[in-house]
Amino acid sequence: MAEDVLDLETLLAPLGGEGGAGEDLRTDFSPASPYQKLRDARAEARAEERQQDAEGGAEAAVPTAWREVRRIGLSCLAEKSKDFEIAAWTVEALVRLDGLQGLAAGAKLITGLLEKYWEPGYPRPDEEGLEVRAAPIGGLAGEGADGTLMQPLRRLPLFRRADGSPVGLHLYRQAEETEALADAKRKKARLDAGVPEMAALEAEAKLDAAHLRAVGLAARAAGEAWAAMDAALSARFGAEAPATRRVAEALEQMVAIAERLLGPLPREVAAADPAGDAEEAGDAAAAAGGGAPAAGAGGGGPRPVRTREDAIRQLEELADWFRRTEPHSPLAFTLEDAVRRARMPLLDLLSEVLPDAKARAAMLTMLGIRPPPSE
Repeated sequence: MAEDVLDLETLLAPLGGEGGAGEDLRTDFSPASPYQKLRDARAEARAEERQQDAEGGAEAAVPTAWREVRRIGLSCLAEKSKDFEIAAWTVEALVRLDGLQGLAAGAKLITGLLEKYWEPGYPRPDEEGLEVRAAPIGGLAGEGADGTLMQPLRRLPLFRRADGSPVGLHLYRQAEETEALADAKRKKARLDAGVPEMAALEAEAKLDAAHLRAVGLAARAAGEAWAAMDAALSARFGAEAPATRRVAEALEQMVAIAERLLGPLPREVAAADPAGDAEEAGDAAAAAGGGAPAAGAGGGGPRPVRTREDAIRQLEELADWFRRTEPHSPLAFTLEDAVRRARMPLLDLLSEVLPDAKARAAMLTMLGIRPPPSE
């Protein structure tokens, strides 16, 4: 549930200043200002994502800078300013870190800001009218091109193949398009290039049916929250309302895939089986966003660990929890260092823990690994 990700009551509670909207954080241009720190963290996260895209890889780790974006953004909204741009940037982080639950929570957050802080909220309309407020929200879905949420949404695992690799919306659509090709040579070329056959995906989806069903349920819930946000945007912005359709279409496609492969999804999940489908929906939403739910989110118990990266991400969540609740404790730093080392290539790790080149070479030789020439 979205409420498991965000404390909306706290985030939407009034602050000081006009209309309870707090202050405009843009007026502080110092590098240490919350707004500048948030901008810098977001820029760092997006730069790392672009680097990951250039390097390829089916399931890259979520850049750690997105955790800073989420932390700073939520802190600003709860304690300093009711700001639509900050909310939009926070939603970008929520989708990457908390998946479909994060998207639903973010949509409810923006809806609440629209309903309670439309007049006093920030940024205030300028000489160009409402564009300054509409642009960051419209940038989530995009209009002429993909917005900032589209790539992470298309990469959310719908289910996993027999080898554990994820199948997201993008890969599934590629398989569908390949299956529909009439040209046998083009079809073979795509299959040879690694696009999976639809028959194989359909069989594997049924093996991971619980996860796919839960993703479908989470996508439907997120779609409902997104539609409510769209209605609130239209009511406030009128003809200048930012576009939201691309995100809605992606969520509709997720639901359609789940229902095509598994049949109709239940409407009343909690009533049918509180410990079954509802729990699966939470698991899948968290897994879709990268493993575990947000630390302190109340996500309903431990999440399934399917891959090494899932385990590492749960360690990150634990580090977040200790940093917030026990700032005096060294545990957060110890866990963060363990995560950092877990992601290091073996030779880099050995260089750190064994500074002596001869000792490194001896260890590698004992392990049956040829030392690099520099060793």
